[in-house]
Amino acid sequence: MASFQKLSVESLKSLSRLCGLSSSHTKRELISNLNEAILLRNSLSTQSQSLKPINISETDTCNNPQHRCRHHHDDGYHRVLSVDMGLRNLSYSVLDLPDLEQIPKLSAWSVKSILGHTPLAAITQESEKNFSPAVAAQLAYATFVDDILPRYNPDTILLERQRHRSGGGRNVLEWTLKVNMFENVLYGVLTTLIKQGLLKAQVCEVLPSRTKGYWIRNAVISSSQGAAGEEEQQEIDKIPSGRRKPVQNKYALSKLVKVNLVRRWTKGVSFENPAGACKHVVFTESTIPMALQFHYSASRGGPRRRNLGSDVVEPGLVDQQQQEEPPLSNGRTKLKLDDLSDSLLQGVAFVQWHQHRFELARAVRDGADLTEYCKFMVDRHTKEMVVE
Repeated sequence: MASFQKLSVESLKSLSRLCGLSSSHTKRELISNLNEAILLRNSLSTQSQSLKPINISETDTCNNPQHRCRHHHDDGYHRVLSVDMGLRNLSYSVLDLPDLEQIPKLSAWSVKSILGHTPLAAITQESEKNFSPAVAAQLAYATFVDDILPRYNPDTILLERQRHRSGGGRNVLEWTLKVNMFENVLYGVLTTLIKQGLLKAQVCEVLPSRTKGYWIRNAVISSSQGAAGEEEQQEIDKIPSGRRKPVQNKYALSKLVKVNLVRRWTKGVSFENPAGACKHVVFTESTIPMALQFHYSASRGGPRRRNLGSDVVEPGLVDQQQQEEPPLSNGRTKLKLDDLSDSLLQGVAFVQWHQHRFELARAVRDGADLTEYCKFMVDRHTKEMVVE
């Protein structure tokens, strides 16, 4: 802790953001949180924890080999499952981390509707209208216990924390309550599996604001002027002009900025060059097709967004429009780019937070000048951020 005492509050806040910690604290609290984080830096161990096969009854209708847990990671890498919560559009990415000093590999990247697309006869389109805790429980079990968990066998599960209020109308508020209900039930299902010893994985909630603050730096954008500085304006210019929104559309713009960031990541990706222009993740053979389709769709303007060109778009209205848009279906409809980008950015941010903790712990151990080291880390990461 003595090493951190020499740093300014602003430097401590910058380090906290780089390590995935809250920066809204006093100096003493910031130091305490950073100190605890680097002491527990090995929580994202490179030694994979195995996931015990989930017991399936002999009379279970899902008694199918594909529903049983398969142990993928015999090489000792750590697998992170990053989930962007949703009912009509649940997006997830699977990142394999061989070592804390290596770039993670993206093993899976998908978006799906969990309403009306499940083998359980009790869950139908009618259940969507009469959503209840019982329906949410069946959805959570069918989606994760019968499908995602045994398929990918994660060591860490990231769940995006859902908001508890909406700026939209009654229908948007009702949908928010449904997603919140599903989120709560899912935590119950996962916690039960862990307590029973059937799931050996850590479950972490991630605040969307923390992921956004890690990848995006704010800048005032209006129809008459750009960002304050030349460098910021250059970043803004990278956003296609037709998708550059005035400051009143800040919520909608945030989504478009994140999509644009992942569009940059997927640029140049091919089977011959799985990393493309991205320094943060390596696409695998199974995710390269999605990367190619993402880049193509994002470059052509992405999913339709009604009214996003106006000056008065409410967050709730944006959410409602997104829910009306169909997810990917055999390549015939447009991808839900914002959900796909959210799950990927969340997963990569989580990995990098732990990598930064590892680097910081090593710098403290070696007696490095933390003021200079903090500046180095901040400058390095700032170059990879985009302007909002």
